[in-house]
Amino acid sequence: MNSNTIYPHALRFIGLVAVQSLLLNQMTGSLGMYFNVLLYPLFILFLPLQMPAPYLVMLGFAVGVSVDAFVPSWGIHASAGAFSGFARGLALLPFAPKGGFSAKDPIFAPSQIGWQTFLQGASLFLAMHLLWYFSFSYFSHLFALEIVKKTAAAWALTMIFVVLYTAMFNPKK
Repeated sequence: MNSNTIYPHALRFIGLVAVQSLLLNQMTGSLGMYFNVLLYPLFILFLPLQMPAPYLVMLGFAVGVSVDAFVPSWGIHASAGAFSGFARGLALLPFAPKGGFSAKDPIFAPSQIGWQTFLQGASLFLAMHLLWYFSFSYFSHLFALEIVKKTAAAWALTMIFVVLYTAMFNPKK
């Protein structure tokens, strides 16, 4: 990646961490425990499709640690970010063309693959991220119903914000 391709990702990293830490996490505290919107995984989703998995895991960990720095979550976001970096390839695999993604598809965004495929892939990716996040925040099978309820509520709210974010900023690189 050259500096022209790093710049949009760096801005996305800073912007998503700021929105997550300064706005969305504060809304969760004031609107209730079922109002969870995790928008920072979009940083991982919008990284180049050809990026090797170890870099995705490290960058996922970095974005998670950055969010953890603003809230007392003790590494849960870092864990979920690293997992999402690992799982992104698995989540997007069903939506890849027959020969796999090529250099012509720089990122998994509606401008490259269409809205329907983007929403399906983002839905699966975010469901995996949220399930991991809430599983580790409770860290017990005794809360399985609570984990599923929070995951479902957070997934629905997060997908609304994903559509708004993607429509507003239209990531292309």
